[in-house]
Amino acid sequence: MNTLAPIALFVYRRPWHTRQTLESLASNPLSRQSELFIFADAPPANAPDKTWQAVAGVRQLIRERAWCGKVHIREATTPKGLAASIVEGVSEVVNRYGKIIVLEDDLYLSPGFLQYMNDALVFYTTENQVMHINGYMYPLKLELPETFFYNVISSWGWATWQRAWQAYCGDAQKLWQALQDQKRSTHFDLQNSGGLLPHLLANVEGQINTWAIKWYASVYLRQGYCLCPRQSLVQNLGFDASGTHAGSSRVYEVPQLAPAIRVGPIPLVEHQRVRQRMRAFYRYGGIGLSYRWQYWMNLTKTKIYYRCPVWLRRLYGRLKPTGR
Repeated sequence: MNTLAPIALFVYRRPWHTRQTLESLASNPLSRQSELFIFADAPPANAPDKTWQAVAGVRQLIRERAWCGKVHIREATTPKGLAASIVEGVSEVVNRYGKIIVLEDDLYLSPGFLQYMNDALVFYTTENQVMHINGYMYPLKLELPETFFYNVISSWGWATWQRAWQAYCGDAQKLWQALQDQKRSTHFDLQNSGGLLPHLLANVEGQINTWAIKWYASVYLRQGYCLCPRQSLVQNLGFDASGTHAGSSRVYEVPQLAPAIRVGPIPLVEHQRVRQRMRAFYRYGGIGLSYRWQYWMNLTKTKIYYRCPVWLRRLYGRLKPTGR
């Protein structure tokens, strides 16, 4: 019986990036024994020709070879969008197998990625407070243990269990209100440093529709723990302005991937130095001036909005421009 976790990969229109992900995945020794589910989204009917060509290129690529021991391909016929595609795909696989490793089409993986993920999934199977496993680690230049807990999820190569994923809430308004009721918004947002609260608010207002911030809030409100590696096992290739949601940046680039990470017993407590360093990373090192300005504008708007009476907020909701 195969006890390895199934892998879900979400692709769309980036052939070069998708190839890097698939080839680095296939370079993991455990890939030959693993089961891979590839979810390919569809473009809208009015998409330009270059988008259709790119989508066709990706769909040809995923059939090029057996990237893992067993491969299942799910091709959408109508566009779902990244958020819906991931939530539906993760739910399908994790509900069937009880655990899952999740990838998107812009990640380059260490050869030790699958071993680390599977080891962690087995080690923490019955530890209900551990809800998420991060494969990526920020370039913090900090002496760290082999693994530790930092309770902000990363969506750049991750894993979870059915027991944890069932806590996922896709209602941004409900998550926002729970943070307000518990008076935990500031801590959730790394003491107003991470831009996470405005990101959730943008989902509440319908400006964007993303899944990862809702998953983070769902884990956070359950006081869940996220396991992290000392050194990243994932490089994100998507900050070249080729993706749907990411612009161009090199601040998240890690100098070298860890060849392997050992998983073993550690205290079930968040690493406070990492949390402090991440506040500084987001506030000073990981974002530019324009982002910081937009963040503080959004934060100010957030504070004003939720100090208004309910009737005024409802009036604003009816009068605000469509698409905001």
